[in-house]
Amino acid sequence: MNDIYEIRRAVSSSDAAKLCSLFNDVFHPQKVGELAETMFHHLPRMEMKYWFIAEEKASSEIVSAFTLIPWTWSYKGIRLNVAEMGIVGTQEKHRQRGLMRSLNREFDKTLEEEGFDLTFIQGIPGFYQKFGFQYSIPLENHLNLAFSKIPELKDEHFMFRLAGLDDIPFLMKEDEKNRSYYDISSFRDEAIWRYLLTHSLETEYGSEYWIMEGSDSFGPYYLRIPEEGFGEGLIISETSEDLNYEAFISLLNFCKRKAGERDKPYLRFNLHNESTAGRMVLSLGAEQETQHACQIKFPDKISFLKKTSPILEKRMKDSCFNNFSGAIRLDFYTENIDLVWKHGRLENVRPGEGDCAETFCISPEHFPALCLGHRSWRELRYIKPDIFPQSKRCGLMIETLFPATVSWIHEQY
Repeated sequence: MNDIYEIRRAVSSSDAAKLCSLFNDVFHPQKVGELAETMFHHLPRMEMKYWFIAEEKASSEIVSAFTLIPWTWSYKGIRLNVAEMGIVGTQEKHRQRGLMRSLNREFDKTLEEEGFDLTFIQGIPGFYQKFGFQYSIPLENHLNLAFSKIPELKDEHFMFRLAGLDDIPFLMKEDEKNRSYYDISSFRDEAIWRYLLTHSLETEYGSEYWIMEGSDSFGPYYLRIPEEGFGEGLIISETSEDLNYEAFISLLNFCKRKAGERDKPYLRFNLHNESTAGRMVLSLGAEQETQHACQIKFPDKISFLKKTSPILEKRMKDSCFNNFSGAIRLDFYTENIDLVWKHGRLENVRPGEGDCAETFCISPEHFPALCLGHRSWRELRYIKPDIFPQSKRCGLMIETLFPATVSWIHEQY
C-alpha cells in the first residue's frame, strides 16, 4: 500500500480545496465539502495536523480522509479534552484497501500524544466498533409532535428575533445553566459561539439561534433550529432549560409557523427525554422514535479515571462506603485496573496487583457506557451475562461509583 498511497496530515491551505472536493464527491448531493472547508479555516482550535489524509501518489489526489474535531466537554464541572473523529470519507473505488485502518492508527497516536481524555464519533452503525468505539451517550433523539397536538396560543408574551454577536454573553450564560442539568455536556466558549453565529451559517449545516424576549417578567430564553438534519420535521435541537410552560407554548406556536413557511409537516425535538422541553413535549403526546447514541472510546482508561476521581470520591462520600479503605478492581479480562481507597479518598488508580476481594468483571467495549452513566451495570448485564461483580458488596460499590445519569451534548459547528 505504501507504493500506492501516502498517509499524511494537511500541510497547507491548498489541502482545504482538495478535501472539499473529496467530501462533496463522497457525500453527494450533500455539500459536506463546504462544511469541511469552513471548519478547516475557521473552527476554533482546529489545526492542519488534525486532518488525516490518504493521498494517491500517482495522481496526488486525496482519496480518503477525516478530521479530528477538538471539543471541550464538562463532566460535573471537570473539563474534558475531547476529540471527535469527524467527516469520514473514502472514494468508492479506493475502499476495502485498509486506508481507514492506516488513518486510524495516526489518529490514535495523536490522541495519546496530546492527552485527549476521550474520543467519539457520530458515525454509521457497526463500522466503528472495529476501532474500539461503543455507544455511550444519547444522541439524535426524535420526539415528533404533530401540529394538531400544539395548544392554541391565547396571549403572546414573547417576541422572537435571530441571535447576533451581541447575544453571545447571554448564550454563554444559558449554556452554563444548561450544563447544571446534565452530568456530561458540551462547553462552548466565546470563540465557538462566534463561529456558530457567523462562519457556520455559511454552510448548509448551520443553525438559526432565536432569542425569545418576554413582554412581562418571562425570559429571555433561546432556541436553536438547524438548517439540516434527520427526518422531515422542523428540528428544534436546543432550548433554555429553565423554560416555563407559558414560554414553551409560545415556542411551539412560533415553530409551527416556521414549519409552515418551510413546508415541514411536523416538529421534531432533538432533545433529551428528561430535558425541560423534552418532558413537556412528551406530555403533549409526542411520538418517540428510536434514539441514537454517540460512539465513544477512552485512549487511556487509567488517565480518565484519575482525571474524574473527584466525581468518584464525591459519590463514595455520599454513600454507605464513605470511609472505605481497600481496592476495587475493574477486571477487563485481559487487563485489570485497581481503584485504591483510603478512608473514602481515592489514593491511586493503577494496574491491578495480586488478588482483590472486590472485583468487578466487565468487557472493555462496554466500559464507556458504564463509566459515563449511559447504562447501569445491571442493564449491561442483559447484553453481556459475563458482566458481573464477584460479591454483592462489590455490586453496590459499582452502582455507587458508576450510576446511570443524564447527559446531553449540544453541537459546536
